[in-house]
Amino acid sequence: MTQNKLYLFCALFILNVLALGSVNAQQASIQGLISDHSTGEALYGANLVLQSPDDESILLGTSAGNNGFYRLGSIDPGTWHLRISFIGYATYTDTLTFSAGESRTLNVTLVEGAEMDAIVVSQMIPATRRIEGAQRITPTQISRVPGPASGDIAAYLQTLPGVVSMGDRGGQVFIRGGSPSENMVLLDGALIYQPSHIVGFFSPLPGNLVSGADFYAGGFAPKYSGRLASVLDVQLRHGDLYNTSGSASVSPFAADVFVEGPLSEGSSSWAFSARNSLIEQTSAWYPIEEQPLKFQSQFLKTSFIQNDNRCSLMALHTYDRGRMDFEDPESIQWRNLVLGGRCVALPEGTGTLMTTNVNISRFSNTVGNIEPFGFKSSIMRLNLDLDLRQFSGDVRFDYGMYTRLKFLSHDLGEKFTGFDVASSTQFILGGHAQATVPVGKKLNLQPGLGFSYNGLLGYGLEPRFRFAWQPFGRDSEEFSGSAGLYLQPITGISDIRDVSSVFVAWMSSPLGSSQKEAIHTTIGWQQSFSSGFTWSVEAYYKKMENMAVPVWSTIAEFTTDLALANGQVYGSDLRLEFNSGRFYTLLGYGYNWTLYESAQDHFSVWFGEPVQDFHPPHDRRHQVNALVSMDFGPYTTGVRWQLGSGMPFTRPMGFDDLLDFRQRLPDVRDDRGTRRVVVDKPYLGRMPTVHRVDVSVERSFRLADNGSNLNVQVGAINAYDQINIFYYDVFTSRRIDQLAISPYVTLKMELK
Repeated sequence: MTQNKLYLFCALFILNVLALGSVNAQQASIQGLISDHSTGEALYGANLVLQSPDDESILLGTSAGNNGFYRLGSIDPGTWHLRISFIGYATYTDTLTFSAGESRTLNVTLVEGAEMDAIVVSQMIPATRRIEGAQRITPTQISRVPGPASGDIAAYLQTLPGVVSMGDRGGQVFIRGGSPSENMVLLDGALIYQPSHIVGFFSPLPGNLVSGADFYAGGFAPKYSGRLASVLDVQLRHGDLYNTSGSASVSPFAADVFVEGPLSEGSSSWAFSARNSLIEQTSAWYPIEEQPLKFQSQFLKTSFIQNDNRCSLMALHTYDRGRMDFEDPESIQWRNLVLGGRCVALPEGTGTLMTTNVNISRFSNTVGNIEPFGFKSSIMRLNLDLDLRQFSGDVRFDYGMYTRLKFLSHDLGEKFTGFDVASSTQFILGGHAQATVPVGKKLNLQPGLGFSYNGLLGYGLEPRFRFAWQPFGRDSEEFSGSAGLYLQPITGISDIRDVSSVFVAWMSSPLGSSQKEAIHTTIGWQQSFSSGFTWSVEAYYKKMENMAVPVWSTIAEFTTDLALANGQVYGSDLRLEFNSGRFYTLLGYGYNWTLYESAQDHFSVWFGEPVQDFHPPHDRRHQVNALVSMDFGPYTTGVRWQLGSGMPFTRPMGFDDLLDFRQRLPDVRDDRGTRRVVVDKPYLGRMPTVHRVDVSVERSFRLADNGSNLNVQVGAINAYDQINIFYYDVFTSRRIDQLAISPYVTLKMELK
């Protein structure tokens, strides 16, 4: 389809949608923001019900989204009883009279701690349920994962079936066949390039910072542009508007502190968090090798809350340093700096939800102690975006625009031949538009389009489509699917030949003028039962092009060229969940098949064929996660078991010595030369299966009547001491393992 035909199609579609919306012009609607009275925090999932006083069987209902925004349309003119409720909060009630065609805005704050009316059904978001393609992650779900980082979103993500972690070190995750540089993580709308610490189950975001998150493993909307694989959109909580409180915790792995309170009582607040690792000092306590790993992070947020808007400013700094191979001097360090401002507003009388983000994100990483090289890379992004949401009848429109300025630089010290030292700048203008169109009572269609202009790479169009069908007319059963084109204008280059390398060189498209691109398709089913059991299954297919990978050689060596590769990914994710209140269990299984294909000049000489395909080192075929959490009186226990099939590696075939004739004639009988490893075709071997169990027991002790507590957690990582491989060093024939059994005690003090 040509660009002109595509534009014409979009224009005709919008006109048809507007015509559909006019059918409901005589009916009324109500919209608004639902938030916590003490913090201004959006109450995702809060229920709104309208009941006719003349016929109590006539009910209209909806629930609030991730900004606390709700809208209920198709309201017949007349008088209605309004009820707004959320679990653990007092129910808000009112009587409203609507006139024909009226669009009313009502923003409501709920008071925490009161008992709800018995007839109100509370909204609990299951971990298996996807809403418009996103899995909603709540603080309750995050806190169920046992470990010293209990309540950390990084630990929770690794329980999801489509997420592959390389191990305890490095913090890299691969989602449905994509590389870490193809994942987008947003904090209040601001991008963070490396969202995990060097110890993989810690992030800069402990649980007391997270209000909620939306996770897309694929099929995400056009408002998210610039990444191919996944999106994690994290909403960070506001500080308390009325009371000052805090907490501090310490474990053998890390110590952290959190403090919050009002700036101006009832209208503005602040929240501060800091985390610092201790594992480097405490690893001598364990019968394991020394852990030369260090990380720290600091976070500050100020919030300004009014009836019709919530604005905030935030700053985040992280620092990580360590060695992936403890016997090798190679050391990596990285830093994140994120500064952002965000406003969510629903002005009275407009009916338009407006979200504005202004932010700066900078990331740098450096590898040192490598002879004769050492390399570094950095990237900085300045971003301004505006997103709007409006309704025409029952049809929802989401649209917006953005401006991005990126500065990229790298010094690779001959790591990748031909890309030693370089810097570039990208200026991007873009926008998005999406409509949510109800067709009858059972089907929703979501066509959308992303569009951009890049000063280096030209124009880009990203059509996307999603549907949701409830065949039996019930919210508890849904069949859904998506398809779309995704573009990524920057590339994060990693040496995939070395599993232990977490260095990323950020650059514009290094080979040619084409952006990385992927076509995603998904299809899935989800179902909930009144007994507390829910389940979901989703299958996916992805085709990728213009990926830069290291040139393969039968000789393992430090330097390499880059070549282009294409890729295919398919698989499925299955999740089963049961929640009875005091007993919770979650079981996930993921199947993934990832294949790269690359054409390189020397393949014909070495392998007899000009094109080679291979499964990259993150191609984990099978993955199982099981999570069980139980309450026994004052105790809460958690057990997590994980199993992953072996990931690919390149098998060594033998060794030889390289003699250098450039300086002098060597003595071929006595001179040893430089040792080299001769390797087989790429990634034909498979490492052993890995599995482990993590356990914990928690109990809280009340310290004072004001709500101050001491929480004690006792647990162990890898409780049955399974020896799991991290990677195999073909140069030295050494096996490097992940953490052995690591018992811990975490003490957390909460003061109010």
